[in-house]
Formats: sequence, C-alpha cells, structure tokens
Amino acid sequence: MASPFRYFRKHQKAFLAIAAVIAMFVFVIGDAMFGYIGQSGDSSNPRAIVAEWKGGSLNGQELASLTQRRYFLSEFLKRLRMTGAQKIIEEGGTPMMPSVPDFVLPESTTSRDVQVGVVTTRILADQAKKAGMTVSDGMINQFLKETSFRRVSDQDIMRLLSSVQQGDPRYLEDQLFSGLRELLLGNTYFGSFASNVRNVLPEQRWEDWRHINERIALQAVAVPASEFVAEVPDPSEAELLAFYEQYKDNVPGIVHLVLGAQLPAPDPGFKVPRRVKLNYILGDVNSWRDKYRDSITDEEIADYYERNKRTLFSTKGASKFDDSLFNSDSENEAPKSGEAEDAEEIEETAGNDEADAPITEESADESAGETEEAIIEEEADTEDVSDDVSEIELEADPPAAPGEDESGNVSSRVKMRLVAFQENLESSDDSEAEEGSETQDSDTTETASDDRSTEESSSEADTQEAEEDSKASDENLEFEPLEDVKDSIRDKLATDKAVLELKDKIESIYGELQSEYNPYGFDVVSARTNEEEIPAPPKDLTNLKERAAEAGLISEETLLVSQRELADTFVGKAIDAQTNRQYVVQAVFSSLATYEPFLAQDLDGNWYLVTKTQDVPEEVPAFEDIRSEVMAAWKQQEAAKLALKKAEEIAKDCEEAGSSLAKFDYGKSYDVVTTDLFSWLTFGSTAEIERGPRLGEAPPLEAVGPEFMKEAFELEDKEVAAVLNYDQTIAYVIQLDRKERPEDELHQLFLTEANTWYGGQVMTMARWQNQQRQVLEQLTERVGLDLEKLEEFLSPTPGAEED
Repeated sequence: MASPFRYFRKHQKAFLAIAAVIAMFVFVIGDAMFGYIGQSGDSSNPRAIVAEWKGGSLNGQELASLTQRRYFLSEFLKRLRMTGAQKIIEEGGTPMMPSVPDFVLPESTTSRDVQVGVVTTRILADQAKKAGMTVSDGMINQFLKETSFRRVSDQDIMRLLSSVQQGDPRYLEDQLFSGLRELLLGNTYFGSFASNVRNVLPEQRWEDWRHINERIALQAVAVPASEFVAEVPDPSEAELLAFYEQYKDNVPGIVHLVLGAQLPAPDPGFKVPRRVKLNYILGDVNSWRDKYRDSITDEEIADYYERNKRTLFSTKGASKFDDSLFNSDSENEAPKSGEAEDAEEIEETAGNDEADAPITEESADESAGETEEAIIEEEADTEDVSDDVSEIELEADPPAAPGEDESGNVSSRVKMRLVAFQENLESSDDSEAEEGSETQDSDTTETASDDRSTEESSSEADTQEAEEDSKASDENLEFEPLEDVKDSIRDKLATDKAVLELKDKIESIYGELQSEYNPYGFDVVSARTNEEEIPAPPKDLTNLKERAAEAGLISEETLLVSQRELADTFVGKAIDAQTNRQYVVQAVFSSLATYEPFLAQDLDGNWYLVTKTQDVPEEVPAFEDIRSEVMAAWKQQEAAKLALKKAEEIAKDCEEAGSSLAKFDYGKSYDVVTTDLFSWLTFGSTAEIERGPRLGEAPPLEAVGPEFMKEAFELEDKEVAAVLNYDQTIAYVIQLDRKERPEDELHQLFLTEANTWYGGQVMTMARWQNQQRQVLEQLTERVGLDLEKLEEFLSPTPGAEED
C-alpha cells in the first residue's frame, strides 16, 4: 500500500477548498455534553462496556486506547505546527494560526476531558458516516499541510511521528490517519449545523444588549430560611437515610460557576475532601527590601532619577501619550487620500472575521455565557497535558496585510520556499546567484569605503541632533523635585536588589532539594512497582526549617487543607516560576509527588519553595458517624421551602394592598432595603470584556442567581414577587423601585449603537457557544447515550487515594 502522504503533491489544489470548508467550524470536545460527570476512574474489567449508544459502544480497553491516541495526536500536531512556525520565523515572517480545525488539547485539559472527548468524537464520526460523509487520505494530507504552514516535508513528518512515540512507522502512520479521520469526520458533521448555531436574530441581539445595558433598582425584604428551621418536623429514618445517600458524594462548601459568577452551591455535601499539608520556604520581598534600603547611595538615586525623569517624574509639558487616541473628533474625520479604500477593506475584513471566527475548545470553556452550571469541585482533576517542547506564541488571525501570499503567513518581500515541493527552485536560484556574484563583488569593493565614511558622519550628526532635541524638550517640561521622589526611588532600587538576591538564594536551595529528591523519587516509584513499602524520606528533604534559617528566609507549614482552602491562600495562588503555567494549588493536587520540590512566585514577586509532606485521600463518612449533620442539612433544605412560602404570602398581600414594600405593614419586623442599580449581566472591568459576560449582582442582596434576575427584570410597576437566592438560604420579596432609563430611551439607544457597542461581538460569541451546547445536548439525547454507565466508569472509587 502506497503511503497516503503522497496525496500532498497530486491533489494539493483540489483540497484547498475542502480545507476551507472544514475550517468553518471548530469541533469542541464534549465537555458541554457531560458537564456534570466526575473524574476519571478505574474499571475492574477492561472489556466491560463503558459507553453505549444507538448503534455503537466502547469498552474500557477501547476507551483507554482511544484516549492514548488522542494524547498522541495532540502532541504530534503541536510539534508539527511549531516546526512550521519556526521555519516561517527563520524566513523573517510572522506565523499566524492555520485556517484549519485546531485539535491540539489545551494545557488545562484533564484526563476526564480527553475521555469524554473521544466518546463525543466517536459518536459524531458515526453520525457523519450515516449521513454519507467521508474523509479521504488526501483531505488528511491537506489538513497536515495547512497545520504545518506548508513548511514541513513528508520525511520531516515521519521523523516527528517517531519523536512523539516510538514504534513501527507503519503503525504510527495508521494511528495518525485513523485518528485524524475520526476527528475531521466529527468536525465536518458538527459543522453541518453551523447555519443553525451561528445565526443571531435581531430580537436576540436586542435581548443581549438589554441584559448588559438595562439597569434597575429594587426594594427588597429578606426572609432568612434559618428562621424556620425550628418549625421543620423531624424526618423518618428512611427519609434521612435516603437524603444521606443522595448527597454523600458531594463535597460541602463547593462553588458553582453560574454565568461566569461564583455562587455557593444550594445542595449539601457529606464527603470529606482530599486534603494536603505543605511545608515551604518563603522569600518575602518586602522584608528583604528593608534590609537593602540603607545600602542605596545618593549617587544611585540621582542616576536613576536622571535616566527616568522624562517618563516617570514629568509633571507638565509633553504628554507620554498620543493625544489623538483620546480625541473623539478624530473618529469623524474623513480619511486622507488613499486611506478610504484601506479603511473599507479593513472594516470588511473585520466583519468577515466576526462571522467566521471559530469557537475553540478554550473559548468554549471560558465563556461566561454558558447556560449550564460548571461545578468547581475541590477534588477536580487538574492534570496537565505533557509538554516537553518549547512553545512559539502564534498570533490569532489579524487582517492580512497587502502583499501577503494566499496563506497569509509571510510578507511578499520574503521569498518563500516549501521544503517538500520546491527543491528544483532552490538549485535554479543558486545558479542565478552565482552568475551575478562577480559583478556585485567588484561594485561592492569600489563603494565600501565611501559608504563607511558617509555612515560614520551621519551617525555623529544624528547623535548630536538627538541630544540637542532632548535638551530643548527638557526645557519645556517640569519634573517632580528629586527630594520629593527620593524615598520612592530608594524603595524601588532596594526592591530590585532584594529580588535578585532572593532569586539566587531560593534557586540555589531548590537545586539542592531537586538533586536530593531525584534518587528518592526513583526509590518511591520502584517500591510502588514492586508493591513494597514506601521508603521514608531522607532528612535532607524534610529539614526546610533549618535550610531557611541558614539562608535568612522564613519556613512555614500549612494545616491539612482541601483544594478550595488552599486556593484561598497566598502560597496556593503562587504560580510555577519556571513555566508560569501551573499554580501551586493545581500542582499539589495533580502532578506533584510527596516531598518533590516546587518553585513558585506570586504577583508581588515573593518566592515559595514548596514541598507536599502529607496527602490524605477523600472519604465518605458512615451515616451513623454524621447523622446529626445529615439531620441539620435536611432541616435547612426544608426550611428554605417554608421561607419561600412566607415570602410569597408577603408579596401577595402587599400587591393586593397596592402598597410599596417600604410602606407595607408586615405584622412583623422586616427590614426593607433598596438595592443599587444593577444589570442582569455585566462585563465587569474593561480588561474583563474578552472573558465574556457574567451574572450581575444586586448589592446588598446576597448570592442572587439567574432565577432571581429573571423575576427582577420581568417586574412591572407595583408588582411584587418572591424568589429564593441561589444557595436557598434567603427568600427575597422584591418590588421595582426605579429604572435607570425608560423603555423608549432604551430602544432608541439600542438602535443607535447596536452595530458598534463594545460588547456586541462578545455577546454574539457567547450566544453561539450556548447554541452549540444545545446541539450537543440534543445529539446526546437522539443517539441515546447511556450517561449513567459512562458516569459510573469515569467516577472515582470513593476513598481511593490519588497518586
């Protein structure tokens, strides 16, 4: 059988159109489809069916094989893309993301995500085959060609395959093509729903705009559920036991991510989460800065002041910013000659980009417009995908500049050559270069000395002119006096010295610990492999307190903390100092082994040299041991129903009386508060806009959720409603106090800025992603996927220790 890579040359033009169609919609792994399924677990029988749907199924062994293949494909495609990008950079160009589906797994992808993803892929691929869709070897070759920016030859592709995974080349090639065929089939089938998913009607655009821009204030009365706990009768033993069984696998105190907002979960939980204890050395920048303050000389301060006074200490004169950026009139100016067409072209390009912007795996996960609730659980798997290749940052689809080739990768002044297709061009170009070299050499010899003398005189003139301009500019500026900023400069210079000194000390200790851990880590792995007792750690790995004291640093130790508790600490929020990719809280609950050193730094520049000294697995306490806690949780849940009933009675009586909440006689003392103006959804700060909208807040009301917002924004004048807050601890009676703008003004404002307002594209993307999820959910229901069976396989065994 001939190698499928040979389709590269034979059908390259025919497949360009196919690749463009495939690129219209990026396939999303099925996290949205299985948003509530737990972590990856083990199956005692590898041949047991773990995923089943109409016309298809996967057993544990098949799922494990597909999962391994998915990791292999992701790593290979990442290296292929980086190899092509590097070649473009060497040519002097700027690589841009290829216009084909991106099947590289995001760094935050967990093993559970990958397993769910391969099930989703198989289902979509099966549906594609039933619909008569096919993906040929030629299409796969075209996909590989575009992924590599058309810069990697067949031979290089085979070498990359071997570098990712050892094995028979024919087997690796089969794995690559079968895996990509399934991914492309799934992507193509899902893309067939693009017209339904990507359309946004005018009415929907008005709704999106209104959710952000309409603001109201409420009068509200809080009816706490805790007031009704005493009225709840005791449940029967059977009811209480059933309640325990329902919530025993929930972790208490978890947070739900609802429309981008973190809200306390309404459901109770009885599972004791996994907990860890950390020992770490702290390098506090502020304390070390104080040590260096007296060592900073007046000469150093004066030098820093002179070098930075124009940018840091100017008080009057020339602005550091371009005034045109803030001149609103400049937007209305007509373009100068030759600029009109460019402006129209850019605007058209931007519009096309908006319409065809792919929905990536990362953007789907990060979207705050999702309708389901993504649960942040303490035992969540944060396993990172392995990454042993240096990364190249790729730009995301900027408009093509004039003179670019059809791939949009390199300016026309850079001569491009495809390694796999233009060998003959290279030899012909070389011969032409040799023919012209003799003439060029003679010309160059005659003019070299003249050029050097001209350049030297020009350089001296430029330097002198720059110095004169600087002096003239300084005369028009006013600066803060040195004495007024002397202390702040001293602190800055002292901090810089402290950071360097701390870096040297902490990295030195880290290197020593790493050298001492390596043989111990090997012994631990060997002991587990041979099912032997885990050896005790050497003293050199446990004496952080002594090491810290010798270096003049601080040593601290945590209590046993859960993942959520650690996430709220300074050390938990510190991030890997070497790659800036993983937080301490992620590392210690996923990849970090006991006593393995981990070097991290926080946003203030403080250093943390962390080791995990204890790791306690999660457990579900017996019903008899926590019967009183189960009873309290049951009564609290029932009390919420009574609180809502009372709130509904107040709302009905107040509305029938035609009164406002502030003037209504409740017969009992209830405080009436008036909220601040708030919107249904909000973008938060300007920097947060790209993250998408999140659920608004209604201060001073607590934990208001989507149901509250729906009730609040449907209120008419004098109408009164009752609604529970998200965690069902308070029932609110609410009445409209005022609207920031009347309905007519809102309509007029929407029509004025509907096509230009800052959140339009973000809201449209969020709606696309919501519709995309709905398609996946409908597909799951249509194919009859047995979610319970898959959930049982993916859920961990209670109490099992995670390595």
